[in-house]
Amino acid sequence: MSAAAESPNTGKASRGMLAILYDGSCDMCKASVDGINKFDNSGMIEALDLTDPDARAKFPDLKLENLLEQLHAVDDRGRVFRGARAINEILRRQRGLKGLLAYLWYIPPYAWLADRQYQRIAASRYRRDASGRLKSPAVPEH
Repeated sequence: MSAAAESPNTGKASRGMLAILYDGSCDMCKASVDGINKFDNSGMIEALDLTDPDARAKFPDLKLENLLEQLHAVDDRGRVFRGARAINEILRRQRGLKGLLAYLWYIPPYAWLADRQYQRIAASRYRRDASGRLKSPAVPEH
């Protein structure tokens, strides 16, 4: 597709939206997006499965290996937020008390702790079930 034929929204979320790019092959990631959809009272969250080629085509500058490392959120201006910061952007768009949770980000050392916890969980997400608990290792048969 030539640059002239590309959609003007390539690399950006739809107008007024926050695109959430999640790993649809990960049970915990899918359950997290279900939770985000239930929590969202803004109507501004657009969850996109990064394993869907059409969803990925909207964000050609984002590399698959980076997308698979952590949640990415892209706003309608093309700004990219990753990991715990992406979660904070989801909170920032909520109305009422839910939106106030985003301000925790500015209380030291909340952002640092949130980022470290996010990285720890994301690194083991394929070893976790949909509820986020580590799966039991398979017991060999005798």
